Amino acid sequence: MSDDSIKNDEESLFRSAMRDVTPLKPDNKVKLKKAPKIIHPEPGHEIHDHIIDDVFSDSDILHDCPDILDFSRSGLQPRALKKLRQGKNPVEDLLDLHGLTVNQARKELLKFLDECVTAGIRHVIIVHGKGFRSKDKPIIKAMVNRWLRAVDNVLAFHSAQLKDGGSGAVYVLLKKPATDS
Repeated sequence: MSDDSIKNDEESLFRSAMRDVTPLKPDNKVKLKKAPKIIHPEPGHEIHDHIIDDVFSDSDILHDCPDILDFSRSGLQPRALKKLRQGKNPVEDLLDLHGLTVNQARKELLKFLDECVTAGIRHVIIVHGKGFRSKDKPIIKAMVNRWLRAVDNVLAFHSAQLKDGGSGAVYVLLKKPATDS
């Protein structure tokens, strides 16, 4: 059989299979996500002023870190923690710290958390990696574990499910933004 006859056979089979199909109406509307509510901090007040500088210094790099990261502030509902651990919260943003130095990762994390607070984002994933490029143990992962605990706006975090990066990433639950009433 020649290539032309095979092509003609395939076309006729396709047309035959599609003869009862009704084309969909074109949907010319652009589907936009609802814009996040922007919260403006008070003048002269930086969002991360509450962070203890010592915790975010890179002079004391941690090397000891559990495989599964888990933290929550007291008073958080058990159901909210369960949803976080199971990765059932819709992820609104993601930060990837792969390949960064400790100093770069610290700056990116602070900037990212500030942007999330400003935009009213509550559920994020931070990818810190598993430390395969580190000599002994993961460094960025240990530092992220330390840094997130020091941020008042972080209510809880837990290592991600395999589909979202497993022990190389964490789900983070941030406080609801204060509303101006």
